[in-house]
Amino acid sequence: MSRPMVALAMAGALLVGGGVAASAQTADLDSVEAIADRGESVPAREGLDAWLAVNSGRATRAELTRAWFLRGRLMNDTDSAEVEYLRAAIDGEGPFASRARLRLGQLQLARGDLQRAAEHLVQLRTDDPGGALVPVSWVWTARVAESMGDAEIACEAWKRARASLEPADPARIEAERSRSLCEETASQPGELVTYTVQLGAFGTEEAAVRLRDGAA
Repeated sequence: MSRPMVALAMAGALLVGGGVAASAQTADLDSVEAIADRGESVPAREGLDAWLAVNSGRATRAELTRAWFLRGRLMNDTDSAEVEYLRAAIDGEGPFASRARLRLGQLQLARGDLQRAAEHLVQLRTDDPGGALVPVSWVWTARVAESMGDAEIACEAWKRARASLEPADPARIEAERSRSLCEETASQPGELVTYTVQLGAFGTEEAAVRLRDGAA
């Protein structure tokens, strides 16, 4: 048995025997994530299943959200991953709920379901408006809008991404370049403002206008 798995087994035994502090429970999830980061999905799933078997009734909501997110990450197929990400995004809380929502948007974009991708990204910003993932969510909103053929919404999203991403963030380069292209091809004064694709993505004219005008 590998050293991380031994640590997980020992931690599980301690939990069964009488409980440990929340920090120790979090350390177990740290070990699972470290194993997953090395690409060892099978032992990572085994460790996560063991953690959930012991902690599902006593862990905090934030810890369970992280566990659900990790389960989604470790699934072998996108349908199963989607189920776990949805659980983390809807029933969970904290930063891993936002990470799950971002993954859902990315997953739907990869599938070509642009409406659902856009909805997940808007929901991320609604649920966690000041969260750390809001800047990168604008990058993905821009990519979704470009796939929809909606240059106006894409340019607005690139603008917001550029304004909110840290200078050292690699996505900032993409946002800078894309926003510069938007400025070069800006609409002439008096041109009709359109947001028909955005309306299709978000269901109502009010939602489309709110995103266009910065209220989303």
